Amino acid sequence: MGYLTVRDFAEYEFTEKKSRFIGRVFYTPTEEAAKQAIASVRAGDPEARHHVYAYVIHGGTTRMSDDGEPSGTGGAPVLNAVQKNGFEDVTVVVTRYFGGILLGAGGLVRAYAKAAAGALETAEKTETAEFVNFTLTFPYTKTGTVNYVSEKLGITVKDRIFADNVTFFMCCETPVSLQLKEALSEELSVVFSETDRFIAPR
Repeated sequence: MGYLTVRDFAEYEFTEKKSRFIGRVFYTPTEEAAKQAIASVRAGDPEARHHVYAYVIHGGTTRMSDDGEPSGTGGAPVLNAVQKNGFEDVTVVVTRYFGGILLGAGGLVRAYAKAAAGALETAEKTETAEFVNFTLTFPYTKTGTVNYVSEKLGITVKDRIFADNVTFFMCCETPVSLQLKEALSEELSVVFSETDRFIAPR
């Protein structure tokens, strides 16, 4: 069963009492990807005072940082924005350019929560699914049959090799690959070979 995530990068920005807040959301399927997303924001906005962040990785890994803001005023509201909507494999970084006016603890919590929620609202939401990479190897005479069945199921051919036989490199959701195998089950000269499975946004 899939879980809720975002398809890709999204951004939301506003100004509160001259402080500029930029919320950015990333699809990050691993903790390493989350760290890279945070590092990319720091590198892109080196003049900013704070880069508050939180991430949730499927399987239970969560991290957050106030990045110099008073304890509990940054990371916690950002993490709450991610978790209360049930997102996983998501990193949110909120960058603050300080405008010279103190917001107070309550004001900071509201501002960071607003930036995170705004970025998540802007992002394209989707569920994850299990995908499979595989190859189909078959004689030239079966090319029309394989093309017809693949197109009917909406499976894209990523690459093709034409040698003694034809090899198609393909990827689709796991249930669809099973439908393909079933549809080609009577074509004994078509060899299905699975290479790997992975979780990704639909």
